[in-house]
Amino acid sequence: MRGLLLALCVVLGFATPAVASEGAAGNLPPSVRIKPLMVPVVNAQGRIEKYTQIEVNLEIGDALKLGDVQVSIPRLHDAILTAIYKGIDEGWVVRGNIANIPALRRKIDEAAIAMFGKNVVTRILITPISRQSSFQ
Repeated sequence: MRGLLLALCVVLGFATPAVASEGAAGNLPPSVRIKPLMVPVVNAQGRIEKYTQIEVNLEIGDALKLGDVQVSIPRLHDAILTAIYKGIDEGWVVRGNIANIPALRRKIDEAAIAMFGKNVVTRILITPISRQSSFQ
């Protein structure tokens, strides 16, 4: 809302260029949303009790690479699922909860660097979405 008001003030001549450029600094970089991923909740006997979903958003630091990242979403989806399953094996994901988010982010970042090079994906947001009730 503030950005819209600033733009209107600039157009009408009420704001100085310094104030107008202040609003421009708040623009968010482009991001890519990976569709929700199903994460199994495994019990002590190694059986899947239920599933939980997480969503991953990748902030793209270089807007010129956004198209390359969008075209590679299926590969990213696979790489992120691989990182999540490694997390389950390593104990980073416990009963559907991510116990070691930095380790999971590091694995996702390593996959992104392998695909696109350094500094293309600048930030990774991991958000839990929902849980499916047990199979019983």
